Amino acid sequence: MNICPLCNGLMEYTKYCPRCGEKMEIYDRVENYYDDYSPYLSYELTDLNDGDPSNICSHVCYCKNCGNQGIVSIKNIRE
Repeated sequence: MNICPLCNGLMEYTKYCPRCGEKMEIYDRVENYYDDYSPYLSYELTDLNDGDPSNICSHVCYCKNCGNQGIVSIKNIRE
């Protein structure tokens, strides 16, 4: 089984804003923002709908300085 090292606290990831250069905040998985219930669904189910390969977990990132938003794709590791 593959797991996301970022979701599971196994790594830290730093992303700098391409617009202003400030450090961006890394938030939850993209799939958890689909609707009110998506954070409660299994990863196996939401991964079928995200369009990413099975070894990628995409996270929302946000720059508090300039408001820029983006996606960070993290490679999953074998459990």
